[in-house]
Amino acid sequence: MSESILVVKTGLLAGIISGKNGLIRGRDAEILDIVNEHHEFRPRPEMEEDPSYRQIIPYVVLTRGEEVFVLRRLKKGGEKRLHGLLSIGVGGHINPVDEAGRGEVEEEVEVERELSLVPVGVINEETNEVGSVHLGFMFRMEVAGEVRVRETEKLEGLWVPKSELPALREQLEGWSKIAMEAIV
Repeated sequence: MSESILVVKTGLLAGIISGKNGLIRGRDAEILDIVNEHHEFRPRPEMEEDPSYRQIIPYVVLTRGEEVFVLRRLKKGGEKRLHGLLSIGVGGHINPVDEAGRGEVEEEVEVERELSLVPVGVINEETNEVGSVHLGFMFRMEVAGEVRVRETEKLEGLWVPKSELPALREQLEGWSKIAMEAIV
């Protein structure tokens, strides 16, 4: 049995997201209302190839003062299209039993102490096949202490000063490039 994930028909969002690549600010509540009212849970394999639906992804950037937690996606990770790339966001698909946001963070990393969780905007990236089937609700989580990767066979993590992120731009996956602009 395949995993079911939360999706919404792309057409319902067209007036808000069409032609807007990057971070959409100030429309989070409007987009969330559409998702809450019209979401479905559909089989993930079908949704990975169907741009008529958007998979809704909580995407949380972990910061500690002037540092950002960066993840490198290893070869054993699930999304082959992202292997080897760096991510400054932690997140994943929402299943019928999930509590979105914090649950997705806790699945991938262990945070010693959360100080705040602030919404930043909605990431829309229609420039590649991964982005065209996903929509990211971006948050910034300020943390204290250590952050440890749970799935060490899929990911490795390290703290990077915000000032050094632009130098890593070419190694960042698409959403991370968008998120970096919002936090640097």
